[in-house]
Amino acid sequence: MVKRAIDVLERFLFFVAGAGLVASIALAFAAVILRYIFNYSLEWIEEGARYLALAAAFIIAGPVLRNGGHVALDLLSSGLEGTHLQLHRLAVNVAALLVGLAVFVWGSLLVRQTYEFGLLTGSLQFPQWLPYSIVPVGMAILVLFSAFEITDAVRALRSGKEAGRQDEPSGEPVRLAGNE
Repeated sequence: MVKRAIDVLERFLFFVAGAGLVASIALAFAAVILRYIFNYSLEWIEEGARYLALAAAFIIAGPVLRNGGHVALDLLSSGLEGTHLQLHRLAVNVAALLVGLAVFVWGSLLVRQTYEFGLLTGSLQFPQWLPYSIVPVGMAILVLFSAFEITDAVRALRSGKEAGRQDEPSGEPVRLAGNE
């Protein structure tokens, strides 16, 4: 049941991040059209596009980790199988969890400080803590997905089975140029 909930959350986060990225691109495109065709510029468009792109990147960090989609050197892991591969998976996810927790704490302090000081964004003039809050939210999602992957790796190690989405994705893996 937990795996199903994580799968649903993952699909939702991919959708939200995709929508945020499309909105960011649309704003950037609109800014170019306004500036170069109509000789008119809206001050807030660049800032809004930047915040949307950053939000998409932070929101999707956990699901991308779960799918093994982050940029990585697989020199070591490509030669691993079975127990060794699960131990590697466990170590990678423990590291991600610890880094995620550290950035979560830092981001939470940043949000609190900007809230207390009442800082406003440059051109949009809304509270700065709102866009900064994406840092702890994104890291909380990363920690959640890391914890799930750690649990899955430990379960695979105990049972002696190779499990987990990182090692055997349920769908077609994402292929980047040179990643074949």
